[in-house]
Amino acid sequence: MSEGTRLPTPTAVAPRKASVGAVPGKGGSATPTPGKGGPATPAPVAPKKVSFGAALGNGLAAATRGLIRATSWIFGQVASRSGNALADFRARPEHSRWRAYALISYFMVVAATLAGQLYTDNVLSAYVRVQRVELPAMTQIFVRNDSGKSWRDVRIVLNGIYQYRTEEVIPGGHVMLPVNKFAIRDQLGKPTFAPRSIAPKTLLVDTSGGRYETEFRE
Repeated sequence: MSEGTRLPTPTAVAPRKASVGAVPGKGGSATPTPGKGGPATPAPVAPKKVSFGAALGNGLAAATRGLIRATSWIFGQVASRSGNALADFRARPEHSRWRAYALISYFMVVAATLAGQLYTDNVLSAYVRVQRVELPAMTQIFVRNDSGKSWRDVRIVLNGIYQYRTEEVIPGGHVMLPVNKFAIRDQLGKPTFAPRSIAPKTLLVDTSGGRYETEFRE
């Protein structure tokens, strides 16, 4: 290399210090730049205030939940004890006896009810009525056979003394007589008829298939 040609001497460049602070960005706005020690700390947020109505509602809800839990526990205890008592009672011999007594009493009540509804003392299905006539003044006895069978050897007794007899009264048939046609007969068969003014008090219908007696009310 010749002495006439020299290489350029390098110029020393001083190092740049990093700036701390806002660095202007586009549009002239400053952008915060993190400094020494890490990122910038955010501003604290103020706590929200709870209103009185919300606090009261929360308190009532909590009280309701507590009441429900307490009630459920109480009823659970009662149900458990009742179930244990019932199981203990069923395991005893007295339970079987009481159950048998209850069933017997029930059937007795049912049987008595049915018997009362079905029972009748009018086995002949006789219909009896007193008919009073003004002109001419008389009292008649009306007896009708409302059964499905004929009455045979019929004897109708008025006031326990005066009688009337007939061989048969067919189903639906009837006998209607004035009271003075009922009579008492002696050993010879001579009749003594009842007075026309007699007041009917009782009447007996006696047949070969049964009898029926009734009382007349004023």
